[in-house]
Amino acid sequence: MATRRSLLSSLGIAALASALLVTPALSAEAAAPAACKGHACTGKNPQREGCGSGAKVIDRVTPAGGGPEVQLRNSPRCSAAWARIQKANSNWRFKIQIRGGKSYVSNASSSYEAYTAMVGSSNAYRACVEQYDGRGGSWSCTRWH
Repeated sequence: MATRRSLLSSLGIAALASALLVTPALSAEAAAPAACKGHACTGKNPQREGCGSGAKVIDRVTPAGGGPEVQLRNSPRCSAAWARIQKANSNWRFKIQIRGGKSYVSNASSSYEAYTAMVGSSNAYRACVEQYDGRGGSWSCTRWH
């Protein structure tokens, strides 16, 4: 009986060890809880708050005359959204806009992808892009989400 218990215990430990070996390790960001949720994320940096992990592109816009694509990103983990632009010269501005509320505007960078601050995703929001010449121009925008 003791031998049988010992054998079953050994098999259980072996099965657990095997499961741990084949389970993929989570990244530190994916394992850590998000630092904000919903409206508490508004105005905050999506990367610093841990909202970039698992975020999805839900819409995109390219200026009518051509130029860099701006992505509208949403994080289900944080219930927040933001706009991101690929590397481009700093004459391009982009924003995330809350319907009837505040906009968060950023400039593109030729060195890295740039993004806006976040907005809580329970309000209607959209992403826009503009070629900025110091006087302002016309914005090309995604639909409202």
